[in-house]
Amino acid sequence: MQTMNWDDLRFFLAVAREGSLSAAARALRVSQPTVARRIEQLEQQAGQVLFGRDCQGVCLNEAGQAVLRFVEGMEREAEGIDNFLHNAARLPRPTVRIATTFNLANFWLTDKLAALSHRDSSVRYAVQVGIAKADVQRYCADIAFRMGDPEDETLFGRRVGKVHCGLYASDAYLADRGLPQSPAALAGHRIIGAEGAVENLPQCTALRQLSGSDGCDFCADNTNIQLAAARAGLGIATLPCFVAESEKTLQRILPEDFDIPVDLWVLVNHDLKESGPVRRTYDFILHEALRDAALFKGAAPRPEDAGDGKVVSLSAAQ
Repeated sequence: MQTMNWDDLRFFLAVAREGSLSAAARALRVSQPTVARRIEQLEQQAGQVLFGRDCQGVCLNEAGQAVLRFVEGMEREAEGIDNFLHNAARLPRPTVRIATTFNLANFWLTDKLAALSHRDSSVRYAVQVGIAKADVQRYCADIAFRMGDPEDETLFGRRVGKVHCGLYASDAYLADRGLPQSPAALAGHRIIGAEGAVENLPQCTALRQLSGSDGCDFCADNTNIQLAAARAGLGIATLPCFVAESEKTLQRILPEDFDIPVDLWVLVNHDLKESGPVRRTYDFILHEALRDAALFKGAAPRPEDAGDGKVVSLSAAQ
């Protein structure tokens, strides 16, 4: 086997993704014969054929599929280098980029970072919000603070607990429609549902199954809008407990029947875990999240109970 020409792998990746030499040529803005020549050269260096040919175009054989996994990893690393150098070059001081969801940022993380910033003003924090998971491996973010399965075993991190989600409705809504006493009673209530980016979150899926209806009376593709809808009395919504428990006008419904725990993780790019500002931020978020486990579970004191020593536990035992 000859020494691999790294540039040929760029042509390999384009052909694998586009499914034909001509489509790859258009994507790379070169001629089709150039693509064919570079693929032939790569296969000669590899000492084996990587693509199967037919009238529809080309497709990866077993060896090619194995090579593709390595090449995609190389692509991620190359993009990571570009992102890392670009971010480092244009910023006057160290910046730690944290990817998280809107609710975690708005109801928890921002206050924590404010406290950390008071300790050390030399670091700049950039918070990136969204349901879609930022690619920490490509250095799109340095730290991910998120719910759900990490889906990447190459990241360094720790599960810091669970965010519990429950059913909530406003005092005004319950005064008008009554408090449901069983899951079956939800069929007679107005449901605040989910669509778009949040419709397949575990708590949203569970509510659809429990309410026994595919329809709902109000939908939103953002948990914050669902919270506003519940607050406005539009119906019953499933919400993270650490968000809803801070709302004085909301009551939790059927806590023993509907308590959806979702794993909460703090993750960091393995290559950055010993970087000073990143590691200090990671350790701080980890420490604070572990300390606030009761809050995420929904067992922290509600605002009206603050100062009286009373803890209102609304989540089912885990």
